[in-house]
Amino acid sequence: MSPMSAVTHVGSRTIVVGPRGHIAVSEDGGNTWRQSSVPVSSDLVAVSFPSEQQGWAVGHGGVVLHSRDGGETWEKQLDGKDATRLILDYYGKTGPGAELPDAAMYLEREQVLIGHGGTQPLMAVHFVDEQVGYVAGLFNRLLQTRDGGKTWQPWQHRIDNPNELHIYSMTADPQAIYLSGEQGSIWRMRQGEERFVEKPTGYDGTLFGTVSNGQTLVAFGMRGSVFRSQDGGDSWTRAKAYTQAGITSGAFLADGTLLLGSLSGDVARSVDKGETFEPVKLAKSMPFFGLTVTPTGKVTLVGAAGIQSEAVKLENQKDAANALVNSSVSIGKQWETGHGYAN
Repeated sequence: MSPMSAVTHVGSRTIVVGPRGHIAVSEDGGNTWRQSSVPVSSDLVAVSFPSEQQGWAVGHGGVVLHSRDGGETWEKQLDGKDATRLILDYYGKTGPGAELPDAAMYLEREQVLIGHGGTQPLMAVHFVDEQVGYVAGLFNRLLQTRDGGKTWQPWQHRIDNPNELHIYSMTADPQAIYLSGEQGSIWRMRQGEERFVEKPTGYDGTLFGTVSNGQTLVAFGMRGSVFRSQDGGDSWTRAKAYTQAGITSGAFLADGTLLLGSLSGDVARSVDKGETFEPVKLAKSMPFFGLTVTPTGKVTLVGAAGIQSEAVKLENQKDAANALVNSSVSIGKQWETGHGYAN
């Protein structure tokens, strides 16, 4: 079975990305899948679709891929070598960022990174719409586009990250865009702003992601750590741990239920905005890397064993709401029936 790294849902489609440039699309809620045409073999780790047709994926080698047809076919817009040239040109003597107070520092750091192996992975992507988007990754890699990825501008100077902590995820709600990463770091950029401001959680471990429904912002990461904020990250409280495993993914359902998935293969739910959690019953399990939820409550989880698709009962009854009706599938099994791709 082929592992997959990230998943998103838009319109009638679910799109998953994973190692070796694998991307697959489903139009029936995850029952069948077809492989997309992808121009790279790099490991892909994040995906964003601001509309039904336009989408972006990022991953190792600093690659940025773009789809114009709902994930069916992809083209490369950027890679790590391109990003390095952009950064050197931008902060160089004749570049638009040459007069910034820390321009020389950004140039020096880029040269150091080049000396230690060149391209840096991109770990996160978010597009506000079909034109404006952001990609982020290791060693404070952060770039913005305003023309759908045709051109990119370095944004290292627009984030409070002097120690070049790694950035691992990016999410958004109607109020802001949020980054998360090393040393319990959360950075927030509100609408109308052009800088990511640090909003510390007080945690010293790595945060793998955040999820927000517009009222509650939840951050999660290593050792079962979960933090919640009711004020957009200005203050944080720690939730009671329900697992010691790293929590890698989360999503809010339409009824306000919060689901979190972990590397130990468990899924937990909260009906009180992340204050407390209880386990969800799964017919099968695997280390989970990502999950997404459709408006009807269909959950797609991706991880070490491929893809798992579940239908969530949204009833308010305690016992019923705690169960997932399993309809698991995997890339390996789909290939056998002619709807996926081989390992």
